[in-house]
Amino acid sequence: QGDQWPSGGGGGASEVGASSPGHGGDGTANSITGSAVDYAGGGGGAAVGPNGGVAGTGGDGGGAAGNAATGGGGTPATANTGGGGGIQDGDEAASNGGSGVVIISVPTTNYGNTTVTGSPTVTTSGDNTIVKFTGDGTFASG
Repeated sequence: QGDQWPSGGGGGASEVGASSPGHGGDGTANSITGSAVDYAGGGGGAAVGPNGGVAGTGGDGGGAAGNAATGGGGTPATANTGGGGGIQDGDEAASNGGSGVVIISVPTTNYGNTTVTGSPTVTTSGDNTIVKFTGDGTFASG
């Protein structure tokens, strides 16, 4: 990879990022919704230079890939995963990371005693009601 300007990948929740070109570290799987979903993957870096470039991949869990093209910066991360944004090289700004998410699982028999505001997604999985916030809101039990 001679004559390239490398950037390392960001670390994920369960794995460190790699160097030149930096692949983002993987996030962590969570099954609170009833099926496994990866969250908090690291953003990928890239090696960019006069002899071409190589983009690092984003980590599992919403991490975005780096950008090996000249100009433009990296790729934005996946929304609602907490993943890291990709970058281009040491001279370009990183792209935005993915927005976060709050997921609450409560036994369905107790859900009738809750107050929820905002616009969460409400589903059931087995004996639990799952409340998933991707924006503002509140959850109060009582």
